[in-house]
This record gives sequence, C-alpha cells and structure tokens, in this order.
Amino acid sequence: MRSSTGEPFRVLVCPIYTCLRELLQSQDVKEDAVLCCSMELQSTGRLLEEQLPEMMTELLASARDKMLCPSESMLTRSLLLEVIELHANSWNPLTPPITQYYNRTIQKLTA
Repeated sequence: MRSSTGEPFRVLVCPIYTCLRELLQSQDVKEDAVLCCSMELQSTGRLLEEQLPEMMTELLASARDKMLCPSESMLTRSLLLEVIELHANSWNPLTPPITQYYNRTIQKLTA
C-alpha cells in the first residue's frame, strides 16, 4: 500500500475501509471472510488508522458489535477479539502468550 517513495496510496484507503465495513456489517458473513478481514487489519490497521482515524473508529465499532453478537460463531468472535486487542495495543504485535492463546483457540475452533 505504499509507493516506491514510501508514501501510502491514499486512494486505496477508502475502498479498503468500505470493503471491511460491509463485510463486518453483513448478517450472513462467512468465517473465511472474517479471517481475511482480520488478516487485513493485522497487516494494514496502523496505516489505515493513520490515514483516516475516524473511519477506523467506525470499523472497530462494527467489529465490536459483531464480536458481541451471540449468534456469531466462536471463530468469528475470536478473530475479531484479536483485532480489537491488537488495536488496543496500538497495532503493535501482541505478547507471545497472547498470540499463543489466539493460535491455540483458532486451531481448536477450526479442527
């Protein structure tokens, strides 16, 4: 998402937010789509938030709503909780014990 000079491609920020928001607000989203959303936010969350922090606030509110919804699968809820924790940690990597917890939990839920 950066040019050869290191500048972010600002033109991509809004479409990425729109895609992630629609995915999180969908009533019948599949777990693999939530996994993609989670991976996208883990890799680009910091940059997206730097470019449009108000949109990240909105996106995280959607993630919280979906995570708290009892009808969502445990896998969906775990993936979203990991993203919320990552944001709370200023997009810095989570500590090894927390990362191991999510890895074990996701392995159990996908087995």
